Amino acid sequence: MRKIWATILSALLIFPLVLQTPAQAAQAISIYINGVKLPTDQAPVLVGSRAMLPLRAIFEALDAEVDWNNKTKTVSAWKDGTTVVLKINARTATVNNQTLSLDVPAQILQGRTLVPVRFVSEALGEDVVWDASSKTVYITTNSNPVSADPVTYVSARDIADNGDGRDMQISFSRASNQSSIDHYRVMVVKANKTSGFNLASALKVPSANYTSVAVGSIDPTITLTSQSRDVEGDLIKAGQSYVVYVVSVGKGNLASALSYPSSSITLGTKNSVAAVSNVRVTDVSDYGDGRDLYVTFTRPSKDSDISSYRIFVVKTKDASKFDLATANGLSSQYYTVVNKTSNSTLSTALSSSVRDSAGDYIRNGVPYTVFVQSISSNTGSAAHKLSAASSSITLSTGSVAAPVITQVLDESDYGDGRDLRISFTKLADESKISGYRVFVVKASDYGSFNLTKANNVSSSNYTEWNKDGYNFNRNLPSGARDVDGATIRNGVNYRVFVMAVGSGAYAGNNALSSPSYAITLLNNYSVGKVSNLNVSDVSDYNDGRDLLVSFNRASDESNLSHYRVLVVKASNAGKFDLAKANAVSRENYTQINKGGNSYVTQALSSGARDVDGAAIRNGVNYRVFVLSVGSGSYAGNNALTGPSSAITLSNNYNIGAISGLDVQDVNDNNDGRDLQVSFTRASDESNISHYRVYVVKAANAGSFNASKALGVPAANYTRVDKAGSYLSFTLPYNARDVDGAAIRNGVSYRVFVLSVGYDGSASSSALSAASAAITLSGNSAVTPVGNLSAAVNGNHGDGRDIVVNFTRSTAENNIAEHRILVVPASQYFGKEEANAVRSPNYTVVSAGRDVSQAMTASTRDVNGNGLKTGEAYRVYVLSVSKSGTASLNALAGPSGDIRLTAVDPAAPSATGVSVSADGNSASLIVSFTKPANENGISSYAVLLVPAGEGMNESRASGLESRLYRTIGKGGTPIVTFTEADVDASGNAITAGTAYQAYVLSIADGTNATVNRLSDPSNSAALTIANP
Repeated sequence: MRKIWATILSALLIFPLVLQTPAQAAQAISIYINGVKLPTDQAPVLVGSRAMLPLRAIFEALDAEVDWNNKTKTVSAWKDGTTVVLKINARTATVNNQTLSLDVPAQILQGRTLVPVRFVSEALGEDVVWDASSKTVYITTNSNPVSADPVTYVSARDIADNGDGRDMQISFSRASNQSSIDHYRVMVVKANKTSGFNLASALKVPSANYTSVAVGSIDPTITLTSQSRDVEGDLIKAGQSYVVYVVSVGKGNLASALSYPSSSITLGTKNSVAAVSNVRVTDVSDYGDGRDLYVTFTRPSKDSDISSYRIFVVKTKDASKFDLATANGLSSQYYTVVNKTSNSTLSTALSSSVRDSAGDYIRNGVPYTVFVQSISSNTGSAAHKLSAASSSITLSTGSVAAPVITQVLDESDYGDGRDLRISFTKLADESKISGYRVFVVKASDYGSFNLTKANNVSSSNYTEWNKDGYNFNRNLPSGARDVDGATIRNGVNYRVFVMAVGSGAYAGNNALSSPSYAITLLNNYSVGKVSNLNVSDVSDYNDGRDLLVSFNRASDESNLSHYRVLVVKASNAGKFDLAKANAVSRENYTQINKGGNSYVTQALSSGARDVDGAAIRNGVNYRVFVLSVGSGSYAGNNALTGPSSAITLSNNYNIGAISGLDVQDVNDNNDGRDLQVSFTRASDESNISHYRVYVVKAANAGSFNASKALGVPAANYTRVDKAGSYLSFTLPYNARDVDGAAIRNGVSYRVFVLSVGYDGSASSSALSAASAAITLSGNSAVTPVGNLSAAVNGNHGDGRDIVVNFTRSTAENNIAEHRILVVPASQYFGKEEANAVRSPNYTVVSAGRDVSQAMTASTRDVNGNGLKTGEAYRVYVLSVSKSGTASLNALAGPSGDIRLTAVDPAAPSATGVSVSADGNSASLIVSFTKPANENGISSYAVLLVPAGEGMNESRASGLESRLYRTIGKGGTPIVTFTEADVDASGNAITAGTAYQAYVLSIADGTNATVNRLSDPSNSAALTIANP
């Protein structure tokens, strides 16, 4: 079937729609996938009748994995067992290792890599239709996944002490492929009810008993609510042991998937100390006991109520049942005590006598999980707290590190393994290994290739290299085969793995590298030289970054691999030839890839070296050569330019000082955190490494200069890295003045900023002028408003119904504004939460007055949600300090609970009411337009009033039936009034009097309960024709 498909695809690719060669970017082309227009950052273009798109836009839109090899200019993509490989400017492509012809190759236009839309889509099994009249490509995908992917881990933590769902925080990993997932469902199950819980039962759980989580770009973390329930409908509560599952709900008809359960969790019933975080455990030795385990964790930010920590080692099979109660019940022989220190991260190696929680000595081959318990210094006020579990670890007799592949290259055209050059870094410690095995794996299979499969590969299907104490940079032999036994050949997309083979005590303990990037061996064409080679000195780093090299690329790069920039001491340039250029080691030249703009301008890197291996530096006379490196059949057939003009690097550029230096007292910590420094960066930062902020006692500022600044030790200034045009920051708590004294209140200071050049000398630094003098002092916090109340007045069903009253603060001169905050009554809310609320989720009121203010229809609660009828809210007022310091703000409230009143539904009103006189029949004719949707209307009442008298809904709704004319819901909206009729006041219709008409939509009492009156018509008078 694949051969038939490939034959059909070849025919489609060879047959062109229209014979055109230039790119036609001016034509408006649209791409639709499954009826949805594909947005791209570069518009599609026509090249030779084929629509072309940036490679990632089309591949990722089709849910394909894509890889771009910049060295070989090759695009590789994988989807559902299909592998597609295209090379820039090549007239052939491969699909599942079959070579197909292209009428338009992949190519680079305007600096972007474009691929043909039809070829890519059909190669991945999708249907493509081209509409020439509208210049539109329609793609219909045929992907048919069977089910959604499950999440791989779920964890639950006890984070509070409310005794309900708010105490439970749940984290889980996203599924590996979320394209088939509609949403996730988080389900809490009693730990003793898990045996019968499976996917079928999970899908029967009603929506009230799980929490839905939308698909997103990060691993979700959610906290349940006070109303969260387990799958049986019981409220989450303290003292009950639970596990958590996550269901990946498939889109459409796709099957769903159930995760494995989390470890069990039992919510505490009283206040507890804080838990440690980031518990990690590593295997660091080969004793075969507890000394092999090294545990690290991050202590809580608040640990004043913690006396010490206990480390518990638990067999992983028992970790799901290990909880706080179990930990509390273990004696000292089952844990390791770690005393508190001032370090944020604590670590310890366990002892040889350590036992696990079951009382067994720690030993190799057993999977363990580690927990850390925070020990309360007063259990009467706060209980102990258990951390989340570490990842599982199994001790072994030793470990072999994995090699690191640095490069794979296609550098010949033999059509076999000799074309494939592999570079990797040897192990730092090779005493544990006998050598290395190189595995070549088809790119379509590399995702499933692992250490187990590598260990089982036949010796004829890998290449073995003995260790020699050096990093490896070798070609495979001509007879090399991939792991399937096929000889290495052109046109097949590969990835390479290298395995370190353990020996002696480490025999069988092998380690597999990560895969290389994808590579496809190809044949190529001819090599040309660059032209217009120029060099210039552009900076003052005193390294390669000062040397700018520019040249025109070769006119034909189709058989070029890349360019090498070779820096040669001028004294040796006369003897430098092609043979010597080819022999220069990789560390001693700069590689520039082909493609892109025809004119190359590139400064070398800071680590650039000349061909002798010496770092590039000032004062040395150089000449530069560029080597064009052939690829494919021209590998080794390189081309060298002549030398550039001679150049000697030197310091040419000045360092500029900053401007706009400003200092402010912004806090009340009585240390560096109170001092805010702001300035505008130097106009040219190209020669500046960083800035240094110096705090100088004002009495000494007159004699402070750049030379003294450079002599100040690092502990007595603050380093500021370059970041943006305007920098504003507060100093750290431990900031010191230049004399080494801690910054504190009551001392007059001036601040200087030094622009520091890359060599750090006085000649390449610039000191700013001194700031204004500043003496830090205490600032007073603002006081809250008084007499806060909130009431409901109205039935709009939104913020207009809420009226907020309060009296001004006792001292408003420090207040910038007041913020009215509407908060759900069930939500905890304090000053920290108030400071975190962002506009437009509060209402601003100016300071300086007592307030009685109604909210608006657009008013939202602090969470950004619209206000709902029937829900309880409380009102707070945050008074904001003019200092801009959140800690100085003041919060008033809460008010009492308020609830919005539901709005009665009204019938829709009639429109276009018109009245006209018919003199022939001595009548007034009233017409109107019914609502488009008459839902909620039972009938219409048409009434007349003298012009200008007016009418309102309340009065109209109370009229007797004799005072208006009725039209049924399905009747014709036209009514005729004569002198025999009466107006809405019961007076007879009289000739010569001007009248206006109204239409009242009468509610049906089911879908609507409120009548609705139309706008008045025009005025008209009854006329009687002369006899």
